[in-house]
Formats: sequence, C-alpha cells, structure tokens
Amino acid sequence: MALLKYTDLASLRVGIPTQDRFLSLTVDYIGKQTGMGLKRTERALADLKAAGLENLAQPRKRLPDGSWKVLAAVKAISRHLFTLFGLGGMLKRERDKASKRLAKKARKREGAGQARLTLALKVLAGKLSSKPNRKPKGDLEYRRRRDIKALELKQAHPHWTRDRLIEEAERLLLTPNPCHR
Repeated sequence: MALLKYTDLASLRVGIPTQDRFLSLTVDYIGKQTGMGLKRTERALADLKAAGLENLAQPRKRLPDGSWKVLAAVKAISRHLFTLFGLGGMLKRERDKASKRLAKKARKREGAGQARLTLALKVLAGKLSSKPNRKPKGDLEYRRRRDIKALELKQAHPHWTRDRLIEEAERLLLTPNPCHR
C-alpha cells in the first residue's frame, strides 16, 4: 500500500514528483510508511522484484574525488500487479487521464512562461529610446537593447542557446538599418 500511495500513474514510478525532477523513496522511508523494520522492508521489496511486480534500478553518481555515491533506487510498479488483481483496464484508463493532466500542466507552464516573456518585453521596451540601431555611447543602454532583441529572438527560436541569442541580437543591432538613414 505504501508503494501504491506514492506511485505516479503516468509512469508507474514510485516517489514524489517535483517541478525539477522525480524524487525516489528510500528503503528507510518506505519502512517508516509501512511500520516495518529496515531488513523486513528490504526483503519485501526483494520479493516484489523476484515476483516481477516491481522494477528496481540503482542509480549512482560519480563524486569529484572519483568515488561513487549510491542514490535512492528508482522503483516502478509493474502493470502486471494491477492485472493480477483484475485492475488492468482501470489502470489503463487512469494512466491515460494522468498523462493528459501532465500534458495540460506542461502547456499551462509553457503559456505562463510566454506571458512572462511578453510582459518583460513590454517593460523593457518602455525604457528604450527611439534611437537608430547602432551601438549607443552608454553601455547600459546598448545592453538593454541587446537583451530586448534577444528576448524577441527567444520567442521566435525557443530552442536557441543563450549565446546564440545574444550573438544574433548583437549582429542585428550593429547591422545598419536602411530605415534610419
């Protein structure tokens, strides 16, 4: 029950999803949730894995000194567990709903990011002068113009890197514009 409580329906991974990543649960934490001791929890997880009802992957991270740090194992409930209890069809429906909810959240976050970008452009544009596209004497003014141009380019090319955006913004600002002659 403790594993099912923390199971992400979309991926069937066991843990806590955050905005940045997915936090896997430690054996100690699972033991505390179930009221079982550490060794008993380890045996229970091993039994679930041996039965094919749980998948485990043990990630490791290399430390700067060259040694390895073992991270919390990534646990995933097998869909066969639900089929075993006659819940295979229900699991499929619920997973589809969960996937749609995640996609909707992602679209919402993307829309919010776009709105913030548009607002930032409007705020910055209000601080600009209407001088022609040449590098002004004041470095701060030039950087503001370059940053606005980079934000505009980011809207058109969201996959570009920061360096590419700044390089292209500078190229556009320093290229003579025939409209200002």
